[in-house]
Amino acid sequence: MKQVTRFFGKNSIHSFLLPVFFTLHNYIQYYGLVSVGVALKTMAIIMLVLLFLFLLLFLFTRHVARCLQIITLISFVFLFYGIIKDFISKTAGLPFFASYSVLLPLMLLCTLVLCAVIWRKKDFFRINLFQNVLLLLFILADTGQMIFTQSQFFLSKNMLVKKDLLQAGNVSRPAERPDVYYLLFDCYPGTGFLRNFMQFDNSPMDSTLQGRGFRVINDSRSNYNRTVFSMASALNFEYLHNINNNTVITPQTYTQSRLSIKYGAVPELFDHLGYKLYNLSIFEIGHQPPLHREDFLTLPEQRVLLYNTLGERFKADVLWNFISGKYSIGLLRKVYVVQQSEVVAAEVEKRAFNDKVADSLQSIPRKRDSLPKFVYAHFYLPHPPFFYDEKGNSNDLNFVVTEKSLLDKHLFISYLQYTNKVMLRMIDSILVNAQRPPVIIVQSDHGFRDFEGGPSAPYLFFKNYIAFYFPDRDYHGLYDTLSNVNTFPIVFNKYFNTRIPMQKDTSTFLPY
Repeated sequence: MKQVTRFFGKNSIHSFLLPVFFTLHNYIQYYGLVSVGVALKTMAIIMLVLLFLFLLLFLFTRHVARCLQIITLISFVFLFYGIIKDFISKTAGLPFFASYSVLLPLMLLCTLVLCAVIWRKKDFFRINLFQNVLLLLFILADTGQMIFTQSQFFLSKNMLVKKDLLQAGNVSRPAERPDVYYLLFDCYPGTGFLRNFMQFDNSPMDSTLQGRGFRVINDSRSNYNRTVFSMASALNFEYLHNINNNTVITPQTYTQSRLSIKYGAVPELFDHLGYKLYNLSIFEIGHQPPLHREDFLTLPEQRVLLYNTLGERFKADVLWNFISGKYSIGLLRKVYVVQQSEVVAAEVEKRAFNDKVADSLQSIPRKRDSLPKFVYAHFYLPHPPFFYDEKGNSNDLNFVVTEKSLLDKHLFISYLQYTNKVMLRMIDSILVNAQRPPVIIVQSDHGFRDFEGGPSAPYLFFKNYIAFYFPDRDYHGLYDTLSNVNTFPIVFNKYFNTRIPMQKDTSTFLPY
């Protein structure tokens, strides 16, 4: 025991135990959002940076323990800045002291004072022993938690849904299982909204769908005004937890929403019922990769892991002030602002994605699968950029990617008419070629609001579009008013004898 005590007292291994604890603890905290490989790579990078700092400091001090104490102090401030800031602001209830203008200078001053104390100190036995033992205990506690706790527990902590409305294992597989096609048209407004606010009559489209046997919901609405949250809600038939009106959404929350979609109750239930899943979307669903990965407003895995560090917090909360507006700095704008050519290239990918979804969707009904199909097809239609007019002619790419084009109501209406033709082509392909009687859900994730002179009342942003096609044409129990969260309960309760409760229709506005 004395030898162990002497070892931990003489050696300042805490400088390298700290990044181990930081990485392990954050990996557990963000389980499911970060892979083991990324976590190990991030830890290795932190270790290399600390080693470089050690060599730099050693040139001045020629004292190993002194250098490592300073490195541990600086590492702690940098790696855990966000935790300290949130504790002061939320737990202690002192938001003023948690502001960057107060907390950052105060922490810098404290760090300089402690560095000065360390610089004059010669004996580090007791502080080494305390820091080494404390960090080892933390690491052992997290390791034990990883070993003896089911991964599902950690996963559920990073999901925005409870998934307690229905257990897939309790659902029996019926003899007759229809193919289910979920056609999501991003940003497609409801007919009433188009008539009242955009002076466009889309009722002929409603009549065309009704002529094909669809039931169009007269007063439908989304649950959220942002795609990823609306889809996370719809694919779990429940509202998202800790997401309230006017909640400021962070990239971390976007990432958690994607995790809620990946392990959504709907695809999990279809998998249990023996369906083959076709994922023609922008989201990972189960083990099915997306057709096109859309990383808008989400964080790469490494940045999720580093989310609470001083660098990431400063970049997210402060740096943007110096990229745009009156405080902008030319060099930072060049580094962080995306150039027009890059914007065009990125948006062209969306056009190619739409084409790929359409081509794939038309071929799927012809496939003679032994299993029934669940197909999720997500179209960036009539979502901007408005690539085509109503006749399918290409619009000027350099214009449609600009903010000005988003405000052009007539450009949107023309693109909507183009979208209607795509929608009908997809539906007809399914109805003609389906190998089983298909269930078709046509739905939009939210409405449209960006046009010049558009509505300012948030409740209008949720005016979306929902239509159902059931092979037996029996729409008994379908309400004239319906929201996205209740879309799949209607299908499951009708065809699979489930008893998923219908949620009270509510909408949550998330500011842009």
